[in-house]
Amino acid sequence: MPPYVIFDGTDVVWEADPGKFDSLYAARVEIARTATPYFNLYINNATASPSTGSIDLTIVTADTIPDGEIVAYVAILQDSLPGAYTTFMYICQEIYSFPVELTYPDTLDTIMTFSHTIPVQNMKTVVFVQDIDTKEVMQSIISPFEEE
Repeated sequence: MPPYVIFDGTDVVWEADPGKFDSLYAARVEIARTATPYFNLYINNATASPSTGSIDLTIVTADTIPDGEIVAYVAILQDSLPGAYTTFMYICQEIYSFPVELTYPDTLDTIMTFSHTIPVQNMKTVVFVQDIDTKEVMQSIISPFEEE
């Protein structure tokens, strides 16, 4: 069965011909980039030691937020994880969440700390805000960690 991709949590794209993957997915990414975001996300600082990590995050409302349950997710990723046949990239090792109860023009500043066992040079974080009711991903950002 050919793979399918879900863009922004709601736009399901299925294509049987692997030769069309790049152009089809690139077109969907460009369409998604034209949408006005509800939030602006900033990772002000992402640092880690061999056993603990810290993310300084700012969430700024950029538009009137629709009614619904809005949640921020912070995924801690590991790159270069050896597998049987390949090296895996962007493997989610931990995911944390918290409700986002903001109205325009509010801002939320938070610092999240956590424990981990991932080599710091292989760590990244993805932060995304999602409407739980519609499954729409309202904004996302990715950042590597700097070693403390």
